[in-house]
Amino acid sequence: MEKWVIALIIGGGLLALLGGYFGVRRATRSVREKLGVLKRALDDAIEADQEPEKPRSLSSLESVVLPKILKDFPDFNPRVFAQRVRADARTYYESGVQGKVLYRDDATEVFKEAFADRLPDSVSGGIDVHKVSIAAYDNATRKKILTCQAAVGFTDKTGTPRERRLVLDYIAGYADDPESPVVGFNCPNCGAPLPAVGARVCVYCGTAFSAPVDLGWMLTDAREG
Repeated sequence: MEKWVIALIIGGGLLALLGGYFGVRRATRSVREKLGVLKRALDDAIEADQEPEKPRSLSSLESVVLPKILKDFPDFNPRVFAQRVRADARTYYESGVQGKVLYRDDATEVFKEAFADRLPDSVSGGIDVHKVSIAAYDNATRKKILTCQAAVGFTDKTGTPRERRLVLDYIAGYADDPESPVVGFNCPNCGAPLPAVGARVCVYCGTAFSAPVDLGWMLTDAREG
């Protein structure tokens, strides 16, 4: 065989080897780049999952509904009531930690019985009520319902910080069960309807009496939402 033919064959073989080598390098580099993209995406997903949740936003209509509340209940103190809401929100989650209903006289029996079957079971501790607000007030009927919200943080049983929005409903002028007859929305002397639920003097006969607001506000429902 001619030497030039042998040289050509050898040269072709070398070129093929080099082409294969560089092809493998390009393929390897492409695979590495794709793996790098996947790794960065996975790292971002893990980081996002580990990032602490932010406190939940609340719907605050206090400036709108407070005049309506004060018309019905002249002695209503929003600052004092906010403390009540904070305590009730904490009790909601603390009940889950202890595995029993911790609400006492300021919650209706109907609510306590229902709540016993749906205690928050993922809470381990670290309960922090960040903020509370008045979200709504329904005085269209003889049942006066005040709705509040609370932004609450806690640690779940996996050790992960969680943030929740708790909605709490309160009903006014009831001694216990919200299904019971309305207490004191009429004058105890002449029976005339009171112009305001928290009135202390009847505008028709002048009789003075204890306002039904003295019975306080009863927690009638609480749920995450």
